[in-house]
Amino acid sequence: MPKEQRPTVAYITAASHSGKSASVVLGFLRCRQLQTLDGQRSPFTHYLYMPFRNNGGNYHSCVDEEELMSTCGRNVKLREALGAMYMRDCFRRALNVSYTKYWKAPDSILEVVDTQVSLKNDVSEFMRRSPNGVLLVHVDEHREMCPDPSFRKGALRVLAELANVKVFATYTDIPPLPAQSSSGTCRQAVACLMPDVKTIMEQRLQMPDGLDMGQEAVLLRVATLRVTLGLALQKLLLVGLHVEFSEVETLLKDLNGKLQESAERIDARLASCINLCNAKWIDDEAGNTKYLIDLLCGIRESDAEVQEQRYPQVVVLGNRLAAPLLVLLRGRDLKDPANMLHRRCQSLFLDVLSRSDTAVVTAGKVLEFAYLWSLGVKSNKYGEVRFGRLMVQFQCQDIEPGSIFEQSGMLNATKVEELKQNVLYYAEDNHPCADLFFKDARGVLHLVDVGGTSNMSKAENKSRKMKAVISRPGLGTVQGIVLLPNVFDCGRIDDDKSMRAVIGVEARQLLGGLVQLLTWLPDD
Repeated sequence: MPKEQRPTVAYITAASHSGKSASVVLGFLRCRQLQTLDGQRSPFTHYLYMPFRNNGGNYHSCVDEEELMSTCGRNVKLREALGAMYMRDCFRRALNVSYTKYWKAPDSILEVVDTQVSLKNDVSEFMRRSPNGVLLVHVDEHREMCPDPSFRKGALRVLAELANVKVFATYTDIPPLPAQSSSGTCRQAVACLMPDVKTIMEQRLQMPDGLDMGQEAVLLRVATLRVTLGLALQKLLLVGLHVEFSEVETLLKDLNGKLQESAERIDARLASCINLCNAKWIDDEAGNTKYLIDLLCGIRESDAEVQEQRYPQVVVLGNRLAAPLLVLLRGRDLKDPANMLHRRCQSLFLDVLSRSDTAVVTAGKVLEFAYLWSLGVKSNKYGEVRFGRLMVQFQCQDIEPGSIFEQSGMLNATKVEELKQNVLYYAEDNHPCADLFFKDARGVLHLVDVGGTSNMSKAENKSRKMKAVISRPGLGTVQGIVLLPNVFDCGRIDDDKSMRAVIGVEARQLLGGLVQLLTWLPDD
């Protein structure tokens, strides 16, 4: 949580049992351990948990609409002030390690500022041994305290506006506060933790002796294993502490057993591990999720409609709302016209995460097929795609495999001519560049090459290969695009009108909700 001039309520929003509360607790403990937060000295000295649902039945009781109407009528200001008084009373209960089991509204309602004065005294008394410290108040299941957003707004801001208090809210939707552009108390999104697959593989998995990461088949299998292991851990752990830990231990033990099967080739052992991880989640029945396609594309957290519209199964990624990765990989949105295309791309992506005996390099296409999925669905919904400064009019109606290169590595003019508009193609054979390609509304050929590397030399090499292909005369206008989500400095990468390099944040935004995959994919 970066330092803000205005009062701020930080929040994590994600599906139920997805580790929101665990993220806050672990974050607090980590800050205390390292004594830093966002590179600055951590101010947190105290943590107070205030649940309003779940927690084994130990939570503060809610206030219903009938109670509000009898006390405040429909007066928004009074409802906000009453919410502040409610939070003050719940806070006092929490200091005594107890919960408000039944809360009765007072006969007279104080102004929010007056409630803050008494609440400030309560906080000072609690913090008397650390008067210069900062209290982190974790408000869990904030929407359950009352169905009225004005009441909840008052409850959250009365704490957030105190000088030595930071409020962290967790629930399945966002708090009833304005976005960061507001001059008043506002909300600030924080990402939920995901399993640290890299560390788990380094410290808990015994990789086979003689593992040669220079072999493409091995490298690509390891990349896919990282993704499938991450998904399996999300399903088992739900990123929190909601299941018996023995299930995770059993999975890791079984993976180590397969990795040490000396009778099998190394790439076959890795493939067996991928299958084992996939078995934990990939066959889950697909469910219908409202707004799933919008969440796949990514919704701006600051959009006006977000204030009124509740989105189920939401996580926050930077300044965008998205669905959790497991929901994107298994869900559907039957009311969205793009659902059929979404399901087709989803199916292809799941195939990439599964073992293929006939194409060992299939595993390396995880990022390519993530872009195929996101670009196909986005263009279908909006009729255009922005690659950095380049806006392309293209509305994908279908996806197909395609081959447009000769053995020499040059484009085949006849095959290019045969390409259909409104189709997004993915390369089905060896190709020097252009993992994806399509013709826009004007018939211009666009070649899209995807690179997960953070290595500048490798990124520059991709750029040079693309430049060599599109510079061949006699093919008309050809637009080259290189997507490099793990590169954050253009350096010496060629970038002009005919060859656009889309890097870093802009390349990640094109992935929409599938950007979550980058947490687990290697960036070598």
